[in-house]
Amino acid sequence: MAEHPRLLLIVAQSARMLAQSATREGYSVRVADCFADIDTLEVADRFLKLSALDDLEANQWLQTIITLSDDEPCWLICGTGIERFYSALSQLPPHIKFAGPSYECFEQICLPEKWIAILESLSLPHPPTTFHKTQMANSKWLAKSVASWGGTHIVEANLVVERPEHYYQQYIEGISGSVLFLAAANDIQLLLFNQQFPVNPSLYNFSLNAISSGLQLELKQQNILHQALHKLTENLSLTGLMSLDFIIKPAGEIFLLELNPRPTASCQLLSNDAPIIYWQLMSSTGVMPEIAVELPAKKRILWFCFAPEKTIIPADFDWPEYCHDLPAGGSVIDKNGIICSLMLDETEQNNGHHLANILVKNLSVTA
Repeated sequence: MAEHPRLLLIVAQSARMLAQSATREGYSVRVADCFADIDTLEVADRFLKLSALDDLEANQWLQTIITLSDDEPCWLICGTGIERFYSALSQLPPHIKFAGPSYECFEQICLPEKWIAILESLSLPHPPTTFHKTQMANSKWLAKSVASWGGTHIVEANLVVERPEHYYQQYIEGISGSVLFLAAANDIQLLLFNQQFPVNPSLYNFSLNAISSGLQLELKQQNILHQALHKLTENLSLTGLMSLDFIIKPAGEIFLLELNPRPTASCQLLSNDAPIIYWQLMSSTGVMPEIAVELPAKKRILWFCFAPEKTIIPADFDWPEYCHDLPAGGSVIDKNGIICSLMLDETEQNNGHHLANILVKNLSVTA
């Protein structure tokens, strides 16, 4: 990669994981995200804070990237949020090289009508889907918002007014999973099978609470996902790190949900030395890199710690070493907002709730 710029721009709702990886891999890193967490600022050579993504326009997102580049040749890697702002990629100046899928690829993945049409054309299983409430059958249905993430956009269909940004899928009860993979030149490398834990799906709260690696799948199920990813990669010319969400019914049947066309939070479940920036940049040039790093043998779990009530972060709080995405002292976290993330190993993963509750209690006592 020596012939390419060593300056890297990272733009995401939360950029800490990518920024730390880029710094570890020897890049000069400039970052824009919505949080300005302590551990992000520690590795960023320059930082610009984004408005909440729901309040941000595509031209503002683009201008932030151009300002961050300071007219210097650089790579751009985007995390969460690119689903909403990908249209601005066509306006990037020549000195900024985007590492990721093409504009046409984003359009096929991020527009539900086109995404569902692709799944159907490739005979890939997915939940019954409609774009009009009048076409919902007599069963549980979910309303999902276009270009959203993290599960917060999923609600009971009967509770919302029909809007152009909504589409509707039949509720499928089962295990929520995802597969993290790398795509390049019509080739794929499966990296991890993960289980996703929503906060409380029985109460239609699908906000993501945790992600655990090491999801055990039957060989037949693995083959179904592998073949599906091959079809999608060949059809869409996928490039880069991304993940595919799916549901496994109790009888073992798999239904595909969304494709996340960017490095996702599940990358943190890889080994700490996984060169995810190198993988992203190489695959974006059409070359599948050799995956020389050893994939983790033990389960890892990424747990999101939610604030049970409005919380003000104390100054100089002593964060446990397993905490990441650390808000600065004085930060105000609204009720049900994410305070930070916890990275736990196999021996601690059943204690996620307990450790999160202890952290919240210590924050309150210190404050």
